[in-house]
Amino acid sequence: MRRLRLIVPLFAGLLFCLGCSGGTDERPPIEITGTVTLDGKPLKDGSIHFTSPKTGETAYANLDGSGMYTISFPKADINSAYEVTIKPPVVEEQDAMALAEKPQKKTETKIPAKYSDRTTSGLTTKIEQEGTTEANFDIKSK
Repeated sequence: MRRLRLIVPLFAGLLFCLGCSGGTDERPPIEITGTVTLDGKPLKDGSIHFTSPKTGETAYANLDGSGMYTISFPKADINSAYEVTIKPPVVEEQDAMALAEKPQKKTETKIPAKYSDRTTSGLTTKIEQEGTTEANFDIKSK
């Protein structure tokens, strides 16, 4: 009986804590949209990568012909500044036969090397709320 007196409050406290933690998701989904330009003109061939300095999670998207992109993060760090890099397009095709039959075209745009590393790009964007965030970047060739 004495053990039961100790176990019941412990069990009730555990249930209370579990009930409190299930309410809101601290890392909601977000979407980031925007345009990347090079010297003021849309960057037609490239990809943009966002990395959370808190978790190291990265999401990317290839740019469309007008330099636009949309990226979805299933779980985002609100009130955090994401580090941004701009790189050549990401090739999704992994099948060697398909690549041999239809080789990927070379990127015509020369993206300066400093933008391909998050420690040197100097590009960030702060995610302040859940939903959609717009982030536009104008990178320079020199």
